Amino acid sequence: MLNRNTRIRCLLAVTIALVSATLSAGILLDVEYARPGKPLVPHEGKALVFSRIRFFYDGQEFFPWKSSGLVGALLGAGGDEARHVWLRRLDLKEASWELRPDKDGSLTIWLPPGDYALFGSEDDPMAGGTPALAAVALLRVPVEQPVVYAGELVFSDEFREGWHADYIFGSASVTTDSLAAATRKLEARYGTLPGPPTVSAWCVGGHLPAGESRADFVSQSRQRLDQGCSETP
Repeated sequence: MLNRNTRIRCLLAVTIALVSATLSAGILLDVEYARPGKPLVPHEGKALVFSRIRFFYDGQEFFPWKSSGLVGALLGAGGDEARHVWLRRLDLKEASWELRPDKDGSLTIWLPPGDYALFGSEDDPMAGGTPALAAVALLRVPVEQPVVYAGELVFSDEFREGWHADYIFGSASVTTDSLAAATRKLEARYGTLPGPPTVSAWCVGGHLPAGESRADFVSQSRQRLDQGCSETP
């Protein structure tokens, strides 16, 4: 029987090629981070997207982003606690550098409206070689909405359950009932929001696309988003 990493690499060869080709071509998605001390002034053609990404292993939460920026890249979690994520825009061949949420997983960024895929890996991209990547969530940033709440994205990996075919990070769930608390926390750190938040949650489930080609992946991802992320493939 193939071990976990080998099976992931076999199943996700196309996904790896898609993202790797995008990054190697230098077609980068410009992700702007909100900065403490700077007011949340509206960015032309972009929405303020805020969320939180959390990880649990056997019921215990851990924080792979112990530091942000360059320090985080050099001193981030390793081994079983390593988690790395990237955004890729579906309508254009654009992918971000590795995302760097805050220490608690909070992510506050400016993005143009459109459809996005969040890719994840447990492999350190700075260790050399090509990391094994998988699409772990989808996101639609609606048009003409100044502020978008993507919800709280939770990945839970249970050792007893073994390898997960659907998620390399374990099973995933999203909650949006934390909107009020998340908004208060955001405004306490950055100031008043540039508009009322619209909820457009991460899309997760057991039927996220893999796709046999880039066109198939994009088409299947948009189908899922159009369906409101129902569990129907």
